[in-house]
This record gives sequence, C-alpha cells and structure tokens, in this order.
Amino acid sequence: MTTSASAHPIRTLREHVTALEAAITLCLADPRPRSVHRLRTTTRRIEGQFAMLALLPQIPEHDKLARKAQRTLKQLRRAAGRVRDLDVQLDLIRSITPDKASPSLERDSAELISALEDQRDAAADKLLRKLRRRQADVANLLESLLETLEPVQRLALSPSQLTTLARDWFANNTPPEPDSNPDDPDHLHALRKNAKLARYIAENAPKSAKTPRRLAAAFESVQEAGGHWHDWLVLADIASNRLGGSSPLTKAFLHRCHLALTVYRRHLREAAA
Repeated sequence: MTTSASAHPIRTLREHVTALEAAITLCLADPRPRSVHRLRTTTRRIEGQFAMLALLPQIPEHDKLARKAQRTLKQLRRAAGRVRDLDVQLDLIRSITPDKASPSLERDSAELISALEDQRDAAADKLLRKLRRRQADVANLLESLLETLEPVQRLALSPSQLTTLARDWFANNTPPEPDSNPDDPDHLHALRKNAKLARYIAENAPKSAKTPRRLAAAFESVQEAGGHWHDWLVLADIASNRLGGSSPLTKAFLHRCHLALTVYRRHLREAAA
C-alpha cells in the first residue's frame, strides 16, 4: 500500500538524473566551488540509488547498464572530487591563519595556498575536459537505464522497508574494525564513505517518514564528522610533504586532525548505540 510516507526509488533516481544534467551544465559554464560540489554530490546520490536497487528483487535486470553508468559516473566523480578536495583544503588553510599570525605561519600558509591554487586550476581544466567528453555518454546511459526500469516506476517502499535496507546495506558493506589499529585511516575512511551511501539510501524517504529520516541524519553526522577528520588528515600530509614536519602550519593541521578524530569517534559510537 502506497502512503504519503512511502519512498519511490525510481522516481527519485529520475530526479537525481535531472539534477546531474543541471550540475554538469553549471560546471561547464563555470566550475566554481558550489557547482563542483553539486556535481560530485549528485553522482554519489545516483550511486546510492544503484546500491539500493541492487537489493530489490522486483527490479528488472539492469546490472549491465548500471555497471556502465557507474564506471562513467566514477570518472566524473573523481575528477570533480579532486577539485572539491582542493577547494576544501584552501578554505581550511585560510580558516587556520588569523590576521595576526606569526611570520613563519603566514609564509608557510601563503606558499601552500599558492601551490594548491595552481593545482585547483589544473584540476578544474581536467574536469571540464572530462565533462565535455562524457556528457553525452552519461545522458544516454542513464536514459537507457530509466527506460529499463520503466515497468517498476511506481514501486513504493514503506518507511520500515527503507530503514531496513539502509541499515542492512551499511552493516553488510562495512568491514570489521582492525584489531591492530582501531584508528586505521583506511578503515575510518571506509566507514565515512559507507555512511554517506547509506544516508543517501535512507533519504529516499519523504520528510514525513520520521524513522528513515532519523537514520539518514545519524549517518549524515558520521559522514560529516568523518569528512572533517579526513580533510585535516590529508591536509596535514600535504603540508608535511611540502613544508616539513617542523612547520607550524603542519603542526596546526595535525592538532586539528586529532581533535576532529575525537569528534568522529564519538559520532561512530552514537550511531552504533
């Protein structure tokens, strides 16, 4: 029985496809931070729909098309992700360098900003080339996929069904915590990425569906906290390689990384409770 709280995965997929087309157009016009972020997020949301549809037995055979679409989307996501990561890193550097910073901190900050801005320009150019080559392929693949799924376009999932799908997907795709190092960066990064995809599955529910929406909010908290930690981790590594471990900027990034990890760990415990 369909209710106002039901999720409609095929309808939602179509909405994401439309949003992706708009995001590509905006990026091609001007790959500014907001446009790039929207492009990257939309590709992830579509991948979330693919993950959910793969769990539903009543969906027509679509694996071949989905795999092709995923491969192409992955190329776009990675290219957009490189630009987005640099945008975030530049913002973090500027946030940690106050007006009255020490000369050494200002010098290191200016050097790192200059290097990352050059990398950002190059990454944005690469993204634009990728979009121009792949725009038609993406549109055709996704439209073919939607045509294949047309017979189940009215498919509806209850809030409880959707909640179970999101929880099960996260549990089944998350590796156990390593015994040797519970703070293993690769493991923590995988948890964050899985939380993001599980969140997108749960967000198929309309706002009136409180249970899956609460679950989506919990996954989002893990995702955001994990992303914040990972951003500082990567930035500390970049600074260490370019400026050295003794740089005050490197030390400041490492300090923020440790603080962010504490927060991330707390959100992971709350989500598991």
